[in-house]
Amino acid sequence: MAPWYCHGVLPTSDAGPDEAAKVRFVGRRAFAVFRAHGYRELIPTALEPAGHNARIGAPTMALPDGSELRADGMAALARAHSLSGKRGQFARRMMSGLLFDAAPAGRLRLGSYEVTCGVIFGSAGPAADAEVGALALALGADPGLSEAELVVSTVGDPGDQQRYLTAIAELRGLQCDRCQASPDPLRFFSCDEEGCRALAAAAPALREFVSTPALKHHEAVLATMEAAGIVARDDVRLAFGGGRYARTIVELRARATDGATLAVARGGRRDGLLAALGSAASPAVGLTLGLVRAAACVTPADASFEPGCEIFIAAQGTAARAWAFRAAAAERARGFRVDVDLGDGGWAEQLSRADEVHARVVVLCGEGERKNGEVQVRNMRTRETRRIGEGELTSELKRLLR
Repeated sequence: MAPWYCHGVLPTSDAGPDEAAKVRFVGRRAFAVFRAHGYRELIPTALEPAGHNARIGAPTMALPDGSELRADGMAALARAHSLSGKRGQFARRMMSGLLFDAAPAGRLRLGSYEVTCGVIFGSAGPAADAEVGALALALGADPGLSEAELVVSTVGDPGDQQRYLTAIAELRGLQCDRCQASPDPLRFFSCDEEGCRALAAAAPALREFVSTPALKHHEAVLATMEAAGIVARDDVRLAFGGGRYARTIVELRARATDGATLAVARGGRRDGLLAALGSAASPAVGLTLGLVRAAACVTPADASFEPGCEIFIAAQGTAARAWAFRAAAAERARGFRVDVDLGDGGWAEQLSRADEVHARVVVLCGEGERKNGEVQVRNMRTRETRRIGEGELTSELKRLLR
């Protein structure tokens, strides 16, 4: 079966077991990478108070009671952090979960999507920005994303962005409807629509409008990355998150299995985030990784990431199935993953399902075996089958699964 994300077409937002296993794999590795960088987990609610998303410049999906679905993981972390009583202190915080997009557009963009994201609070220096870049590269390398590349830039300070937007005001009316409706005035730089791509190529680089203090900060970030061995490409035309990010922005790109280049993670400096939420101003810089997009870039494309079933018990007959339940419970208590077939099919059908769940060992028990106090044990790698007494089952399973 072709991956559900192939060819840039997403026929459904649902994912089958194989695809879900790959996304889960990326999620587990991303969580481990964030933790290895010192981030501590928060679990913010998926419901934000009314007006929350407008304050941070994010699209809003409102519920009948006025509450809003979470659209920005960094903002959710900032809100939860601000309520912790430690909002003025240095901290690394992370979360995993769903975000909601009121107007999804582009390849692998969904109305709801899973992310792992993190924010460093309380550090305004270039070292924090550089560390976020290192984090992005680790998120690309650890799960094995194909051709992962870190791209960085600066969008300057809010005043710089305003001067730039004034200079390109005539382009606003030429953008696609989605970009015109977006709260991000820089969205057209990463839009897939042909007209917006042409506008992005023709527009002056935002870097030309960036103030000296912001440029000095950017140069310090680049110098820190170089000194630390963090490989990044400075792209003067990288721009996104207008009104949300200031100064440093970072983007992790990788090659999807169909050859397309995807932005799998984005982030940067958001020093105005806490103030926008009504808390005391404090520096913040962070990164958000989209798990589905990252999974599309994991190689090889046909690799299986679903944990295999260690023991599969096939049974025929009422007494044999009752024994199968007891045996499965005993082996699960010993730490094995055990599947019991519940259908009424023959041995061939049950063995076919054992292959489907990648079972390593199959235990076969029929009415004849029950009368003799025996079972058959098949090694699914060698296809060797042995008939043994029930009392020998535990030791035989340990031998085959060691």
